[in-house]
Amino acid sequence: MPENRFYYSQFGRKPAQLSAVFPGLGQLYNKQYLKAAVAVSVFTFACGLTLLLAAPATVGAWFTLPLLAVGPLTWGLSIYDAYQVGIERRRQDARRFKTEICTVVRGYDIDNRCFEEVTMTKDVSRTGACLTLTRTMKSGSEVSLEFEGCERVPGRVVWDNHTRDGEHLVGMELLAPVTQFD
Repeated sequence: MPENRFYYSQFGRKPAQLSAVFPGLGQLYNKQYLKAAVAVSVFTFACGLTLLLAAPATVGAWFTLPLLAVGPLTWGLSIYDAYQVGIERRRQDARRFKTEICTVVRGYDIDNRCFEEVTMTKDVSRTGACLTLTRTMKSGSEVSLEFEGCERVPGRVVWDNHTRDGEHLVGMELLAPVTQFD
């Protein structure tokens, strides 16, 4: 299955925007605390030193000019890194594992009837699951999933499809990541 670059790019935008506000904020959002500390330290040190050296004008421009590039360079690298790491983190969270887990699904079907069904997963990830159900579901419908040995997790129907084999597959997005699937 080809990778959808546009889909994953949305997960890099928020950390990149935070880093655009101030270098290191995107790394904090991505939970990369050491990188955030380094980005903030280098940026503030470069800006502070540039201001300090530019004030008395005792040091030649040959020393101040390269130092002027360190701040914007750090800022740009922080934005790029936050964007790329945000995308990679989402890819890792979406990595699927083919496994059958007994699951209880509760929600409303396409006819707006309340149901509770015990079924099996085809595959799971931290952020989604593919299930076989006996009923048709409407995209966007909110459901509750209870995986065997896990807590109850809210979910949303992303797609619903009948296969040639007669199976009825439903793709679910988990609205709260399941840590047991790491």
